[in-house]
Amino acid sequence: MLAGILASLGYAGGVLVDKFELSKRHFPLRAYLPLLFAMLAFVTGAIMVVAPNTISFTSSVGHGRYLLVFLVMIALATAWNIYYYRGLKRETVQEFDLILLIEPLMTIALASVFFVQERSAMRLLLALIAATALIIAHMRRRHLVLDSFAKGLLIAVFLMSLEVLVIRILLDVYSPVLLYFLRTLALTVVFFLIYRPSLQRLRIADMVIILVVALFGVLQMVARFFGYSSGGVVLTTLLLLLGPVLVESVSLFF
Repeated sequence: MLAGILASLGYAGGVLVDKFELSKRHFPLRAYLPLLFAMLAFVTGAIMVVAPNTISFTSSVGHGRYLLVFLVMIALATAWNIYYYRGLKRETVQEFDLILLIEPLMTIALASVFFVQERSAMRLLLALIAATALIIAHMRRRHLVLDSFAKGLLIAVFLMSLEVLVIRILLDVYSPVLLYFLRTLALTVVFFLIYRPSLQRLRIADMVIILVVALFGVLQMVARFFGYSSGGVVLTTLLLLLGPVLVESVSLFF
């Protein structure tokens, strides 16, 4: 339960600081993604150095099945992060938050289909009611216009839900911190290859902001991974619904 609450706090903080840097300070996305994931990998690596007991894996990590699943995770994460950050940069926080609320519903539905252990009727009912109620409440207050960026966010939501299933499989052989470190390290390489950013005009203030985002990101994602591993996907996703509520409560600043 604690993991889900921490992940929600990380999500809310990350979205708001992301939005500030991308939309208010107009930091270019082609430089933002590579630098963000490099910082995420750095922070997670620092955690592993300070707490080496967070590093563990089974002998099965080298099996072809898990190597393939890992590559699928990287492909999904690459695609959804591109759509996600394009949408976050262009859409208002309120519109972004509304679309992202669809992700818990989709994740819960997919997890209950593919994982027998996630089919607790009470948890499913509570999660679906909570997610649906939040979406309806948001839609009554906001009129969503599906422009190209909003449609991209819908694609991101679907890919995010699929990645959760893949992550849950990999958590059988990797510890949460190690898996997140390998994921962010691989995505750093991928985004540097895709965007080949020029860092000559990088300001210290931007690096500080990206570090803050990375701290929120590591808090969110590592807590999520721990939640998926210990409490299950459905319960963790139910607790993650706190994140959009927190974002909505302070979104008037944007």
